[in-house]
Amino acid sequence: MRELVPELDGLPVGVLHVDLTGHIQALNACLADWLGMDATQARGQAVDQVLSPAGRVMYHTHLVPTVRQRGRLQELTLEIQGRQGSLHVLASAALRGEAQAPWVQLVLSPMRERLRVEAALLRVQRAADSAPQALFEYALEADGRGHLPYASAGLLSLYGVTPLLVHSRDMPWLDHIHPDDRQGVLNARDASAQALDQWRAEFRARAEPEGPWRVHALRAQPQREPERVVWYGMVEDVTQQREVEKAAAAREAAERATRAKTEFLARVSHELRTPLNAIIGFAHLLSEQGSTLDAEQHRRLGIIESSGYQLLSLIDEVLDISRIETGRLQLSALPLLLRPLLEQVVALLEPLSRVRSIDIALDCAESLVVEGDAGRLRQVLINLLSNAVKYNRMAGRIDISVRSDDGANVIVDVRDTGVGMSAEQLDQLFQPFNRVGAEQTRVEGAGLGLVIARGLAEAMGGALDVSSTLGQGTCFNLRLHRAEGAPASVVASQVPTTEAASPSSRDRPWQVLYVEDNTVNALLMEAALAAMPSIALRSATQERPDLLLLDMQLPDTDGIGLLDRLRHEAGLQQVPAVAVSADAMPDAVDRALAQGFTAYWTKPLQLTSLPHRLEALLGGGAA
Repeated sequence: MRELVPELDGLPVGVLHVDLTGHIQALNACLADWLGMDATQARGQAVDQVLSPAGRVMYHTHLVPTVRQRGRLQELTLEIQGRQGSLHVLASAALRGEAQAPWVQLVLSPMRERLRVEAALLRVQRAADSAPQALFEYALEADGRGHLPYASAGLLSLYGVTPLLVHSRDMPWLDHIHPDDRQGVLNARDASAQALDQWRAEFRARAEPEGPWRVHALRAQPQREPERVVWYGMVEDVTQQREVEKAAAAREAAERATRAKTEFLARVSHELRTPLNAIIGFAHLLSEQGSTLDAEQHRRLGIIESSGYQLLSLIDEVLDISRIETGRLQLSALPLLLRPLLEQVVALLEPLSRVRSIDIALDCAESLVVEGDAGRLRQVLINLLSNAVKYNRMAGRIDISVRSDDGANVIVDVRDTGVGMSAEQLDQLFQPFNRVGAEQTRVEGAGLGLVIARGLAEAMGGALDVSSTLGQGTCFNLRLHRAEGAPASVVASQVPTTEAASPSSRDRPWQVLYVEDNTVNALLMEAALAAMPSIALRSATQERPDLLLLDMQLPDTDGIGLLDRLRHEAGLQQVPAVAVSADAMPDAVDRALAQGFTAYWTKPLQLTSLPHRLEALLGGGAA
């Protein structure tokens, strides 16, 4: 038996000597430990005893013939029977000895770590090939030649490029890139190679010659090696992501535009309401107190006041459209008796219909209840009926009928016998400021009423449609939700009245502090309060006021900041405060009330209701 030299016995790999008859001549201590046997006892035994069935086949059919023919063999996987089960080893073999007595020396290395690494690499490879992106290694040689040592299967799904083309061409996906984008990809590569910055490119590409263009993004990190630059990176389809980003950008732009429009409308409303406050207010005071005016002067004052209210109505309509478009319209959905509401609107328009000799017929059940906001529904009905009156013929007719469609909704039909509209006019009917030709008539209007009416109907969960025949008349169909339960009152709101202390019950008039930077508006308030002997307007330097009236936009602060300062003054902590402003936007009202104001009065002020509102506040109520 052959003896191992001491150096081989101490190696951390297995060493095995086998003669050509297949008997073990020697083995080192490391291999004996793997096999779980004594090295001395193993000598002379058949090598098959330490090999698995698969290992025996590989040993006898491949290893021995190869070694006998070539003298050596490297890196052959064998499976041996170890004491802990099968063990895969990597075998290298060489033929040793003299021609009369040759033998085979095998060096065996365990493959546990190698197999683990290979399995991990296989998992990585499978993950890379399954990913929708294409992972790649790209090398640019010093002579300008580029090639792909590696690319994952994603290259096939993105560009239809086969593995053969991956290794045979510089950038096999280049032909699939949009012609206008190719040079940009190459320029980005060259700039990355020069500065060793990340190679970043976004371009249009497609897999099929006639397929749709998709947006692809390339990201790769360069590394400089001797005589070349190598990138490791990824290409992915980002079409959907870019569409989402584009949609988000469009939404943000739309939101910015909406905010800008809202701010613009708020500013315009404020700037228009401020002078309107003086125009309407002084016209009203002159009309009420101008006993020396003759009839013609009273008529002219009435025209001024009426024109002011007409302009105010237009401002309110523009703000309503803004609130509807931005979804910031405040509604209170309540069950409402429909017939009393319709009767109120008919009565309101009776003077106008009487002038034009127009008959109005109403057909609505007494007990029919619908769901809606009383004020806004009244606004819709007023608009529909006033249009039916204005655009009707003299001595015409208006029929208001209510019907059910499917049990859940009711339809209010407002039908007139007027001039009617063409199909082209109907297509343009609900466009803001488009009066579909009525601007050429003497009928007044701004082209906003129907736009607002439809928006209000939809905000209440209903709809507004129209049908018309030119020369025969028009019919508007207002759909509303049928409601259950006890109906709310739809009687028009009255000016609130509150029992207040009379002048005789006090030893002094009520003291009101009004802070206003607009001189004309201050004069108007002074004139309005002068007609109320129980109330006196005082400056901030005089005695403690009983009521604070604060303008919301002042040169050096705002009404909220001023109220906060006044609340820290002795004796003013519990004094009621009213915000007086030309800003009628809901956010401004909500903000003021949340910051401690008792009420919010919008300019132009309703001077007819001013005494009642002041008495309600000074008497401990709210107005």
